[in-house]
Amino acid sequence: MKTSSIIFRLLFFLGLVPFSHLMVAQNVSKTALLKTWRLEKYYEEGEYYEPEANEVNDFIELKGDMTFNAMLEGELYSGSWMVNTNGAYVELKYTTDEIDKLRIKWLGKRTLVVIFDADFYRYTEVHYYASQK
Repeated sequence: MKTSSIIFRLLFFLGLVPFSHLMVAQNVSKTALLKTWRLEKYYEEGEYYEPEANEVNDFIELKGDMTFNAMLEGELYSGSWMVNTNGAYVELKYTTDEIDKLRIKWLGKRTLVVIFDADFYRYTEVHYYASQK
């Protein structure tokens, strides 16, 4: 009986391995996000795309006091942010009261992959890298 229980647990765990990328997003911490994230590329429908000319210097800087600065398409923005660790998303609230919701697909030490929760970005992964200060 003990052996069958161990085998069942092992098979259950191995069955979760293909879905491990989904579990990574559940372990989002505020401190892991406190960086300046620079736009690297986009991924959509199996292909990577470079940023447009007006996006080359884009970044999002998330600060510990829950404020942010961002350069988006060459324009500087600021506001406040919050992280929902259970839902694995970051919410940016601009000083204009507009809100962007970034669903976190992957968070590593130097990489961040998000999907903007907006109609025109819904299927586009946005890849950022942490810049050195």
